[in-house]
Amino acid sequence: MGLKPNVIIVLENKEEYIVLNEAMYYGKKYFLGMKLNEKREVIPSNVVILEEYMSGFETYVSIVVDSELITVLTRMFKAQVETT
Repeated sequence: MGLKPNVIIVLENKEEYIVLNEAMYYGKKYFLGMKLNEKREVIPSNVVILEEYMSGFETYVSIVVDSELITVLTRMFKAQVETT
C-alpha cells in the first residue's frame, strides 16, 4: 500500500516525522517530511526527503543523503507547492 501524505511515521531511531508531500522520480516514490518534537509539534527547520522501499506488505523509508538527488527532489517539491 505504501505511505501517503498527512501521516506520522516513526523511524528506527524513534524520530517522528509528518509526511507532507510525495513525488515520483525514475520509478521511485519520495516524500517530504518534517520532524516532530516530543509534543508532536512540527520543527520547521528540520526537513527531510525520504525514499520509500516496499518489501511484501511492509513499507520502509530511508533518508536521502545524495546532494544531487536532494537538489532535484527539492525543486520538484517546490514546484508542487507553487502550483497549489
